[in-house]
Amino acid sequence: MSNRVEIVRDAIKRFKHLPTRTIARHILYNHGDMFDGNLETIRDAVRWQMGAHGAKGRREAKDIIERTIVAKIPPTWRKNRPPFKLSPGLWLILSDIHIPFHEPKAVESAVKYGQEQKVTGILLNGDLQDCAAISYWPSAVKRDFDKEIEATIDFLDFLEQELPVPVVYKPGNHEYRLPHLFQSRAPELIGMPLAAMDTVLGLEVRGIEFLDYHQVVYAGKLPIIHGHEIKTLSRAVNPARGLFLKAKSWAACSHCHTTSEHTGRNIQGNYLTTWSFGCLSDLNPDYAPVASDWNHGVALVDVEKNGNFEVVNKRILPNGKVV
Repeated sequence: MSNRVEIVRDAIKRFKHLPTRTIARHILYNHGDMFDGNLETIRDAVRWQMGAHGAKGRREAKDIIERTIVAKIPPTWRKNRPPFKLSPGLWLILSDIHIPFHEPKAVESAVKYGQEQKVTGILLNGDLQDCAAISYWPSAVKRDFDKEIEATIDFLDFLEQELPVPVVYKPGNHEYRLPHLFQSRAPELIGMPLAAMDTVLGLEVRGIEFLDYHQVVYAGKLPIIHGHEIKTLSRAVNPARGLFLKAKSWAACSHCHTTSEHTGRNIQGNYLTTWSFGCLSDLNPDYAPVASDWNHGVALVDVEKNGNFEVVNKRILPNGKVV
């Protein structure tokens, strides 16, 4: 039996309650190339299989339509995203740099702090790049994506020079602007190498681990997210409290551009602490010129082999001092 016949019969079994032209349109949409894109050719094949071409066809159609179908649960489209586990060691957490709208003094202070603490790895926890040039939102800033990429490459060169340790790059909502652009305007290019941010930046060549856009990072037993993965993260009191209410566990996030901490106890009497990390970007961008609760910050997470962890969450003052 040809694939064309199988396609037609499968469509009839699913949609026998619909008119033949409607069934034909369904086949055209999903398999039109196998029928030269001709709706009438498909409709004629549907009518034949449904018995509109004589007694023999009607007998075969009755067999198709009345055949017992063993129903099965359809395969899921859910994407499996296993968490990424940081290796034991002292990790420097750099958040929300938003290149090219970064704050150079804050970035320099954060990197210097990592040098002083002798970190063994770096987690870029989302929004390393601002991607303003490909944003949906209107902006007075000149849109020049090439220059944004050049600035990001220059930063990665600087980071490699100053802190030659393993780097894990978890993208945030701003990096997602690139695949979103391809999905909305050129979906046929989404799988091509130059459509991928990690390819453009040469992350594989640099040995930088580039994670999935919604992948959770585990520093031992501590889940770390960027923050955009949670639909609504309340800033009431502080972002760490909002994370506590959503996570119901110890956890840490970036995205909110604010250094904060919240501790509570669960019903078993265990202390659970959540943290939000400060940013390394402009504190007064055009879209939020008065962001009074934002601050520059950097963090350390010490991961032990048994999964225990310790978080040191620091602010960076305007003079560059880490406190």
